[in-house]
Amino acid sequence: MVARGLVIVALAVLAAIAGALPAMAQGFPPRVYRDARLKSEFHLQIAIERVRVPSPTPGICIVNGKIVRVFRGNVALDTPIELELDCKKESDVVRPGQTLWTDADKLAAGHYLEAFVNRGPYGFQHSLWQFAIIPEATDRPTIEP
Repeated sequence: MVARGLVIVALAVLAAIAGALPAMAQGFPPRVYRDARLKSEFHLQIAIERVRVPSPTPGICIVNGKIVRVFRGNVALDTPIELELDCKKESDVVRPGQTLWTDADKLAAGHYLEAFVNRGPYGFQHSLWQFAIIPEATDRPTIEP
């Protein structure tokens, strides 16, 4: 009887831990994102020219634009840039994890991005999702490193 009670308690504890895991897996600690911003090769603002949203979502949105502000890094203004961003519709259900999903509709309606990026083997890549949709280009960064 006691053993059965212990098994029930153990199962309850395991269920509580398993239930907490998805919430714990939502992203990294803030310092990891801060470090990604600090170590990024580029800090840019980008005029969005085109957004290709996958069908169905969630998936990878392809953002094409031109660099309009350079806060860090050596890259010319008006340089074309393509970024792959994880996006989903508001109604999409995604698995818990470390991916930071961007609203596909807001991205498609956006005019500018501010982003910390690095040059990767296939072009520019975001630094751990450290970007934001902004309404207009600014003279000063809207995201602090």
